[in-house]
Amino acid sequence: MKGFIFLASLFFYSAGTFAQARMVTTQYQKSMQPAIEVEVPYAEKTVNNSLIERFENRGYKSKESKGYLIFKGVKLSDLGPDEYDIYFKVDQKSRKEKETSIITMLISSGYEKFIGESDNPELYENARKFLNQQTSISAAHDLELQIKDQEEVLKKEDKKLASLVTDSVNLQKKKTKLDLDIEENSKKQELQKAEIEKQKLIFEKLAARRKQ
Repeated sequence: MKGFIFLASLFFYSAGTFAQARMVTTQYQKSMQPAIEVEVPYAEKTVNNSLIERFENRGYKSKESKGYLIFKGVKLSDLGPDEYDIYFKVDQKSRKEKETSIITMLISSGYEKFIGESDNPELYENARKFLNQQTSISAAHDLELQIKDQEEVLKKEDKKLASLVTDSVNLQKKKTKLDLDIEENSKKQELQKAEIEKQKLIFEKLAARRKQ
């Protein structure tokens, strides 16, 4: 158990130090927009689902549009006092690096009016910190998936053992019956041998009379 805790701690430490969010520009609706980007050491599906879960836990539902995961009317203390529309795009880093994803985050004040770092430096600094946390959140989500998968494996193995125990009980019953059948057969053999001896004596007596 201590070994597992140590490995889990090392796992989250490594995940948390993997990369830092950076300011970039990205294309949205055929125009370049200010954004924040971070590299996360988890598969695209895992990262995408962990983002959805992160916002759903705070009461926000997502919708997908134009390749982006969008959360409307978000008001989080992590970002500041105002309300924003937040756009996320999660992409697999490369064909070779399937277990690494790139998250791109855009922040809008509404109606796709995207905010740049120069417009609100404090918001961008908060957003950068917010996005940096996604690595450890994805790590936690991934760990929960592994635990769930392992729980299913354990259930299957327990079920298999229960089946083997049931088979063992049934086999033991069959063995007991077989032992009784063998014992009964042995008794019948002895009786049959005695009967043969009896009939043999009768035969010998009858045969002896033929010679007289």
